[in-house]
Amino acid sequence: MKKLMIPIFMLLPFVVAAQKNYTIKGNVPALKEPAKAYLVTLQADKWKETDSVEIKNGKFEFTGHVIEPQPALIAIKPLRARPGATLDDTKDFFLENAAITFDGADSIKNAKVSGSVADRENSEREAMISKVTAKIMILQKEYGKKAPDGTYLKSVSDRKLAADSIQKLVAQNRAINMKFAEDHLNSFAGLYAYNMYVLDSKFEAAKVEPLFHKFSPELKSSPLGKKTAEKIEIGKRRQTGAKVTDFTQNDINGKPFKLSSLKGKYVLVDFWASWCLPCRAENPNVVKAYTALKDKNFEIVSVSLDYPGGQKVWEDAVKNDGMPWIHVSDLKGWKNEVAMMYGINSVPQNVLVDPQGVIVAKNLRGENLLDQLKKFIN
Repeated sequence: MKKLMIPIFMLLPFVVAAQKNYTIKGNVPALKEPAKAYLVTLQADKWKETDSVEIKNGKFEFTGHVIEPQPALIAIKPLRARPGATLDDTKDFFLENAAITFDGADSIKNAKVSGSVADRENSEREAMISKVTAKIMILQKEYGKKAPDGTYLKSVSDRKLAADSIQKLVAQNRAINMKFAEDHLNSFAGLYAYNMYVLDSKFEAAKVEPLFHKFSPELKSSPLGKKTAEKIEIGKRRQTGAKVTDFTQNDINGKPFKLSSLKGKYVLVDFWASWCLPCRAENPNVVKAYTALKDKNFEIVSVSLDYPGGQKVWEDAVKNDGMPWIHVSDLKGWKNEVAMMYGINSVPQNVLVDPQGVIVAKNLRGENLLDQLKKFIN
């Protein structure tokens, strides 16, 4: 019997650790009217109210448990607010199993958060990129200005220079996030930064995957770690040099189209949507390229991320933008099965497939799209 007691006793610290909960205590003593506090978390990629409590004497408290740290926010809403009113007084943070405090005055949005390691480390990362992000926003605002008739106020050459500057700044921010991840290999905030900002919408799996394997075994086996590994595998399907993954989806006339039916041709698989303004702005460049190359063993397959009920809007966009090539969609928006297969979470994006079915380039766009394609297609 004594022999059994030793291993059970040794396991007790781990049992206690596994049962640890979070406690969130808030203090906003100068609230002007009776209100409730809401704990809002991400559930199935949607923000949902997880808990709520009435604020008494400026104080509120939540308790619970999470499997791993996660993005969350505290929102305060007056008791007399109309149903469905927007929650303007909010504060985002990282929720984890710890004693977390919010100290504010008459609102939560300016409160000081303490107690969450993941939140503190993520705030440090955000401080590193804030100045670069501010420069990006200034350039976007200045060079994106339009006249009442919809034309740009800045010249094409000026906008091109601005776009080049923005790309360099984006790369700078990406490098900061990469360095942060490298310096936090045992930290949830490090893995989160890697997943969100290193594995961005256009990452090259071959270049960034080695860093993932440097994270601690505990982090790699966590829910976020497993999602990250899956994201990398999906990203490999669109990387240069990969064999293109075949798909079948209905065309604009409702007939099944299979990508492999075009084997032997160069194919630009273009992801877009009628509601995507940058996509619509890019379409004239794509039309110009198609007109010049359509008789040179070249085809385009546009995959639309339009939403349910959007058949006519999709058709009208194809007609109005003069795009006489192959169009497919399942009208599921961001849940488009082809887009999910390739890990597409921003548009426009594209991959160029050679006659042997190998991806030879991706994200070719801009006013020199034709010249970029001519490097592959004679």
